[in-house]
Amino acid sequence: MERAKQSPILAGKQHTVVMNGLDTSVFYPREVGKLKLGLGIDDEKIIFHATPIFSDNPEHIKGGCYIIKLAEIYIMIQNGIKVKRHRRKNVKIIVAGSYPENLKVPDNILLLGKVNDQNRLAELYSVADITVIASKRETFSMVCAESLCCGTPVVGFKAGGPETISLPEYSEFVNYGDLNSLYSHINCFLNEARDKNKISASAVRVYGSQYMTDKYIDIYNSL
Repeated sequence: MERAKQSPILAGKQHTVVMNGLDTSVFYPREVGKLKLGLGIDDEKIIFHATPIFSDNPEHIKGGCYIIKLAEIYIMIQNGIKVKRHRRKNVKIIVAGSYPENLKVPDNILLLGKVNDQNRLAELYSVADITVIASKRETFSMVCAESLCCGTPVVGFKAGGPETISLPEYSEFVNYGDLNSLYSHINCFLNEARDKNKISASAVRVYGSQYMTDKYIDIYNSL
């Protein structure tokens, strides 16, 4: 909206932002007991990363290389290489997204491939303790909204959209490429118990399709 206001064509016009609406009959916190068993999860903390394409190429805009670096850090911690104050429960990273056949990742990354089913995606958000967005650039970021509607906090790089539309009390964004800060904020969320239903209730009020519809009706009625 701020960029639109600078346009020679649109400057001086009335501007309003309406969030993209989600189907909250799909994106809501799910029961995760059986889901964890199906994914082979015991008592690990779970980081979820959803992306169209997962790549280890440092130039790739979705930042998969940073997810791999995070996994390597957690492996070092689990092996006792880091100092005692960093030791914690094992952490597993689940990635939903297409990936090259020859891609090699650390053992604590579970590659699921492309997930088309929205119910399955909602289950994965629900299983996770946190969702990480590693993109260099994003628009609205449906991943951010979907995750929060499922009750899962979000940490990521400042990429344009996500930090603008997220719920500040349940998210944190750092400068792109600042892996140390990203890691630190992830751990802060992993170490705190969160009420997923409370997070979801806050998110639904902002991202729900009914809220979006009401906002459009308000705009039409104001004209």
